[in-house]
Amino acid sequence: MSDIIPSYADRFAKLYAIVALGIFVLFGLAMSILPNLLTAPILRGALIGGSIGAIMWPIMGFAQSFLKSEGRKAEGREAWRYAYRFGVKALIVNLVLGVVAIVLALAMGGVRSDEIGIAFGVMVIGVALGFGLQILMFRLFIWSAFKGAEKRAARTQKG
Repeated sequence: MSDIIPSYADRFAKLYAIVALGIFVLFGLAMSILPNLLTAPILRGALIGGSIGAIMWPIMGFAQSFLKSEGRKAEGREAWRYAYRFGVKALIVNLVLGVVAIVLALAMGGVRSDEIGIAFGVMVIGVALGFGLQILMFRLFIWSAFKGAEKRAARTQKG
């Protein structure tokens, strides 16, 4: 029997999709208003760091609800399984957003139609590499989120 509870992965997917769409729209608006925005290293770092922080939000929600309903934290293989499941859900969301970005770029003239294969190939390679890194990142976030949730629960019990 698998120790993965589908409702946690589904809730993660919904929250991740909301956060990813928000980041997608924010970057799109920023790039349309200030096309040279990402040329400044400090701004690029702030946007990327903020995006990584925002992506922690769905995992923090998972850790809090898991700890509350299960009375324990996910550890070992179980945490890795959740990280993998979350990575698959995030991969699907990222691929959808990548396709939307390519379609929008084509519609707005940002990519020539003869470059679509190259753009799609770069997107697939980037998302695939990101998938492996994202599983590791999600595992780290799960560990960190459970630590934070435990500390919050301890403070609540004291107060």
